[in-house]
Amino acid sequence: MENGLIVAVATAVLTVVSVFLGSKYRKWLERGRLFAKLFDEIVAAAEDDKISETEFQKIVADAKKLADGVEE
Repeated sequence: MENGLIVAVATAVLTVVSVFLGSKYRKWLERGRLFAKLFDEIVAAAEDDKISETEFQKIVADAKKLADGVEE
């Protein structure tokens, strides 16, 4: 094989791989941010002497979103 053909094939393969892994990376990054936000809400609720029913329901809803993989 010629060097040009090898470079073209390698470029095509790397392009396809980068598109696939790039979308996966963005998805996991968003889930990580959601997890950090949920963790902050849980810590704030634990430090608070009283937590309202609406705050608790919001934390539960956020946890369900994270578990289901639904993005905001």
